[in-house]
Amino acid sequence: MSQLWIRPATPDDAETITALTDAAFGTPEEAQIITQLAKDGDSLASLVAHNDRDILGHIQFFKVWVDGEDIACGLGPVSAHPEVQGRGIGAGLIRFGLTLMEGAGRTHCFLLGHKEYYPRFGFSAELAAQFESPWSGPHFMAKQLNAGPESGKLAYPAAFGA
Repeated sequence: MSQLWIRPATPDDAETITALTDAAFGTPEEAQIITQLAKDGDSLASLVAHNDRDILGHIQFFKVWVDGEDIACGLGPVSAHPEVQGRGIGAGLIRFGLTLMEGAGRTHCFLLGHKEYYPRFGFSAELAAQFESPWSGPHFMAKQLNAGPESGKLAYPAAFGA
């Protein structure tokens, strides 16, 4: 997709992000997580992809604690407008956001997602399995961004109810 830019979301984008996320997922739960992360101060980055007219995609990064230390991040949800899914918007947001989190010094990025999609970005269920988490299995994945612990207990923001 040509002429696409990524920028930090602003408070004025909140309604559009909610509508986009609801349309992409078909339920309000993911948008509620985004709203709660912002309210609680647990958001690290909320990024939008836009074509200078419309917001076409969104990605959320949030704090994840490892053994009580605020050193890792989580990714999700990531969404693209249903009319433009499959055109690389989500992939662009993921790559940009991971670079941002790596530059911010986050040690790992964790997510719960599609086991065939996220490994292309370096995510691994095997790495995530080394950490104690409310989630486990092939859909819980991690990517190492910087030097950090090889295991530990993860704590997620209250927005996830975990």
